Amino acid sequence: MIGNYFAQLTASKRSALALLASCAIFTAGCSNMTSTAPDTNSFSTAATLSGRVHGGNQPVVGAAVQLWYAGQAPAAPALAASTTTDSTGAFSFTKDATDGETPTTANEFSCPTVSGTTNPLVYVISEGGNTLNDGSSANNTAAVFLGIYDVCNNLGTPHFLHLSEATTAATMVAAQQFFNPAFDTLSADGTGAQKIIVENLKNTIALLANVADGSVAGTTTLNAATGGTSNINSAVSMNATPEPGKISLLANIMAACVDNASATATPCTTLFNAAVPPVPNTTTNNPVSYAKAKDTLQALFYMLTNPTSTAAGTSNMNTIFGLAGGLSGPYQPALNTQPTDWTVAINYNSTSTCGTPTGGTGGFISGPADIGIDNADNLWIANSQASTGNLVEISAAGIPTVCLQVGSGGSKSGGVVDINGNIWTGAGNSVYRYNPSLKTMLAMPAGVAVLGVTTDGNGNIYFSSTNGSLYELPNGTAAPSAVTPVQISSTVGTYPIRLMPDFQGEVNKVANPSNIWVSSGAAFVSEVSPSTSGSAMNGFVTAPIATSGSSYGLSINQINSVFVSAMDTNAVTSLVLHSGSYAAPTGWPFTATTAGIAGPTAISIDGRSNTWLPNNTNGTSTGSISEISDTPTATSPSTGFQRPSTYLNSSRILVIDQAGNVWVAGDGASFITEIVGAAVPLYQPYSMGLTNGRYQAIP
Repeated sequence: MIGNYFAQLTASKRSALALLASCAIFTAGCSNMTSTAPDTNSFSTAATLSGRVHGGNQPVVGAAVQLWYAGQAPAAPALAASTTTDSTGAFSFTKDATDGETPTTANEFSCPTVSGTTNPLVYVISEGGNTLNDGSSANNTAAVFLGIYDVCNNLGTPHFLHLSEATTAATMVAAQQFFNPAFDTLSADGTGAQKIIVENLKNTIALLANVADGSVAGTTTLNAATGGTSNINSAVSMNATPEPGKISLLANIMAACVDNASATATPCTTLFNAAVPPVPNTTTNNPVSYAKAKDTLQALFYMLTNPTSTAAGTSNMNTIFGLAGGLSGPYQPALNTQPTDWTVAINYNSTSTCGTPTGGTGGFISGPADIGIDNADNLWIANSQASTGNLVEISAAGIPTVCLQVGSGGSKSGGVVDINGNIWTGAGNSVYRYNPSLKTMLAMPAGVAVLGVTTDGNGNIYFSSTNGSLYELPNGTAAPSAVTPVQISSTVGTYPIRLMPDFQGEVNKVANPSNIWVSSGAAFVSEVSPSTSGSAMNGFVTAPIATSGSSYGLSINQINSVFVSAMDTNAVTSLVLHSGSYAAPTGWPFTATTAGIAGPTAISIDGRSNTWLPNNTNGTSTGSISEISDTPTATSPSTGFQRPSTYLNSSRILVIDQAGNVWVAGDGASFITEIVGAAVPLYQPYSMGLTNGRYQAIP
């Protein structure tokens, strides 16, 4: 699920993320295979780090295994140690007890002490080897596996890591936006925030695959957290269920190439020809085009970041799907019908009620109306359940951590994070501020029914109402007591559900505070701007700007272009300021049916200005979300990225986190869904981005 804490990533030759290894002694072997039982790990007691490589139903013998330190900007990745797998696919490394020591053997390492590489992430990559277990000298260079151990200072006790197609697939799904196939590396920009994000990728991987034996994960029960900033009944729990058969399907496709004598085998060349790279600017690391894949790791990355495997308007999904072997593949259960795309979802479902004096009797997830992301990538959900709607938090590890009843009515929007880390939501006729550190809730009477809520980079809070008005709570972020709302517009429309500040004030936010953009429920959006003109209402003027259809969703990218969705026309409008007025550039509004847009509601723009939309009118048996590139062209298929109704149902809310996970919620549901790693990561929350020059940018 959401990314978090590892040392910033950049990695080695063919480096990438994989599974967190446990510190216990594990069993290993032909993991995840229905036909082979795991055997005992012979190295776990003898070496600090050990592992085993299995491809399909066989150990990989004689593979080159390298231990690497991920690069920490500005330092480059560094090779720590190397070895080869034995006749059982096993390998091991030993750690020097003294940091900074020069290794005396090839498979020995010590934690570096050089500035810029202190306590780096330690990961392993296995390349080539005999994947047939036939005693020959075969070397399939296309067989590439990878895994993460931990940050170096945490490796004082034995760790074991199983490398399989399933763990590799799970790793790449979670970490795809940090991988650069041009160099076969993982990368991050070195900020403290992204260090946190990357470290918690292990939590997502563990929900997709079993780190001990290399198998595909089933449902995981996540129990409520205790202590720290948690504020929840300990009886609350949630089940995380990965999309049935999808990881097995991806693993079986990889295995079709791995289980051959060489990279020139027909299944490998078929995979490399069909798994075409994504178009530029649809992933974190590709401002230019990538070369054709040469190994299974690159091919997997291309499948995930070009999730319909489309080149020149033609999808190669059928060709790739044919490699999987259906019910005969080594990883089961696997999908035996072709999906609409390669993206992978995790469903988070809870039937728990909060059941405390502060949480009330409302459900932990009960008709989520809005989702916000904080700086640590925790998820905040405003529930719309009538009378008992709660504000809840799911930690970056996927754990329920907060559940609080807010007033006497369900929320229409909320989970908004301000510059001080407070969480804001609207319910009934009040706006509520929750301080996670102090565990305190402050109600601020609005005098009207609250609809949408947002905040800027100066600590001001804004909310809208169905009376067509927009209000400000000046300095509401730091106010010691309730603030009296100030009306700043009376003409923002009858359903101003979505609000967002722009970055006008990024350079000097005090002198140039943000404009507030508001959707209307009609064929316009409003720009509410600070002004001293004679027509200003309490220091603001309102300018309506026409859109193609009744505006509902609204988002703004890092160059201040405004994007608007319309439920009635299925149109997406982009508005760009030119010569003093806003207009749609060439190609916009986007109204093509090729992306599967159907009743779009909320809208999110990722770190490369790709547009993501939840579809509200897909029907009862399936649901979908859609994606458009910034050109604009359809990235999702004509059905949208489709899922069963237990994963996507009348979708209404969509938000992108700092690991590129796409979070979706629907009308009246008791669940939320994560499309793992599918979008370009986006710095969160946007209020903090406004204060530090990272507004709507890649973290």
